[in-house]
Amino acid sequence: MTTIIRYSSLFFLLTLIGSNCLAQRLDPTYRNLRYSKEFDRSVLDLWAVEGKKPAPLVVYFHGGGFKGGDKSFFSRSSMLRRHYPKGVAFASVNYPFLVHVDKDYLKIMKHCAEAVRFLQAGAKKYNLDPDRISLSGGSAGALIACYVGHAEKLGIRSIFPVQQPMGTPLLTIPFLRRDGPPIFVYNRSGRNDRVHHPDNALFVKKQCDLLGVKCTAYGSKGSGLPVLPEGEDVNDLAMNFFRVSWKKTSEKKNRK
Repeated sequence: MTTIIRYSSLFFLLTLIGSNCLAQRLDPTYRNLRYSKEFDRSVLDLWAVEGKKPAPLVVYFHGGGFKGGDKSFFSRSSMLRRHYPKGVAFASVNYPFLVHVDKDYLKIMKHCAEAVRFLQAGAKKYNLDPDRISLSGGSAGALIACYVGHAEKLGIRSIFPVQQPMGTPLLTIPFLRRDGPPIFVYNRSGRNDRVHHPDNALFVKKQCDLLGVKCTAYGSKGSGLPVLPEGEDVNDLAMNFFRVSWKKTSEKKNRK
C-alpha cells in the first residue's frame, strides 16, 4: 500500500498552506493536549469556548501525504477565525507518520480516532457537546476524516473533506456505510492534478449516492463537479452543512 499516495514537496506545501499562509494566527486555548501515549505526535490543539452551554466541535486533520504536516497550520484557517468567535470549538490533530507505523496507512487512521475519543471523554472539562462533533481534513486529512467518521462509529454528525486525494478508492470508499454521517466534499483542483484529481471527490459522491448517504460536492470549473455558488465561501457553506447536522441532533435529543 506504500505506493498508493505519492506527494511532491511542492504539492504538499501548496495544499497544506494554501491561501492561509499570510492569514493572522489564532492561538489555541490548549496546546499539545496528549490524546494517546503511543506516539510522540499523538497531541492536539484545542480552541475551547466559554459559555453556559457546551459548544459544538469541529476536529481537523492536517494534510501532508502521511509523511509531513503539522496541526499548527490550522491556527490560520479562515473557518476557525470566522466561526470560533460565534461559539464553535475547534481541534487540530497531529498523528504519526508512515515512518512511525511501518508504512501502515490504516494504523494511522485508526489511531486518529483516539483523538476524537479523548475529546468526547473530556467533553465536560472542555465545555464540548459530545453529540455535536464534525470532522474535517485536507488531502491526507480528508482520507482520515472520512475514515474516522464512517469506519469508526463515534457518533460523528458530519464531515468536510477537502482535496480528496489519490488513495480514495482504497482508503475511503470501502469504509463508507449506509448509516454514516453526511459528507460535504470539496476539491478545488483541475483535472491535471494527479494527486488531488477531482474524480476522487466524484468517487465519494457516487458511493454516497449509492448508499443513500447525503453528500454535497463542489469543485472547480471543468472538473466534473458542480462549481460553488457565485459569491459563496466554501468554508461558510461547510459550516452551514455542519450546523444543519447539529440542529437535527438537538431536535432528536429534545424529542426523547
